Amino acid sequence: HPKRAPFNSSKGHCVLGSNSRWTLRRVSGVRTGTPAVGRKQGRFGLSNQLFRLPGGIIWRGHRLRIGVTSDGRMERRSPLEVSTQTMTSSPTDRELEELLALATNLALEAGQIHERREMGVAETKSSITDPVTAVDKEAEEFISQEIRKARPNDGIIGEEDTSVAGSSGLRWVIDPLDGTVNYLYEYPSYAVSIGIERDGSPLVGVVYDSVLGLLYAARAGAPATRNGKPISVTNCPNLPEALLGTGFSYQPPIRAEQALRVAKLLPRVRDIRCSGSCAVDLCSVAAGHLDAFYETDVNWWDVAAGIQIVRSAGGIATYEPQSKRIIASGSQLWDQLNQAIFE
Repeated sequence: HPKRAPFNSSKGHCVLGSNSRWTLRRVSGVRTGTPAVGRKQGRFGLSNQLFRLPGGIIWRGHRLRIGVTSDGRMERRSPLEVSTQTMTSSPTDRELEELLALATNLALEAGQIHERREMGVAETKSSITDPVTAVDKEAEEFISQEIRKARPNDGIIGEEDTSVAGSSGLRWVIDPLDGTVNYLYEYPSYAVSIGIERDGSPLVGVVYDSVLGLLYAARAGAPATRNGKPISVTNCPNLPEALLGTGFSYQPPIRAEQALRVAKLLPRVRDIRCSGSCAVDLCSVAAGHLDAFYETDVNWWDVAAGIQIVRSAGGIATYEPQSKRIIASGSQLWDQLNQAIFE
């Protein structure tokens, strides 16, 4: 793992879940590579004694029930109650914050499933090079079960065949392990991706890069963050200066077409990168590590969370369901990028 910057304060607060606040005290000189090191774990796998926040530092915590007021302040509340009301209008800022907090908790817990590495290839999907591990299935099952407990009226769709119809107007879009091949090879680029949409438009996005301990989070109407700090796309104005990310299908005929497209794009950009995880690449655009990203033959669960994160970071991101094409960049590069892709 790369060196992680320490937190500046010895005490602080971090919102980790819907209606929950942890009052935290840093434990000096203690670090770990595992998400939780206490003896007892709560509902979301967070220790009530010692646990690790994204960034690798061990903290001691005590949980209080809280809520979010309309002006963004935190208030103490009674224990969490599950809402079963059908949502007939767009979510309020308070509701979006609660959804974001829940998605964050679930992504962190699914990341712990990644770290156990109890894998085994369960099956293959679109081709022999497109594997599904036991980790994919376990992580998706966990996330889906917790959503049904906390939000019984929401819909759910997941990469590993989860499909739950809902009545609230909201649907959770889950990729429990984006970058499965990387995970099998221990190549350090894979993540949990959890998006929440309404009428096909993302509202909330959380991507947890479980290798590096990087938590990307965003919701409509608020800035995108990485481990709690705001991030933004680059202001690269010219395609020849742009670092472009892309990826490739598991289907050989589509890969051949993609190779031809990349061959045309490569002389027109600074360079091209391929991480093997669409969710990670979209977060790289949001954080300014890539100027743009383009890929075809990707599914909605690969991009739903990342689209909201890019948009909340000041960028533009679109997905075309028929062609299964994702394009993302900063606004200054957008027209040039699209022109180059569609020529």
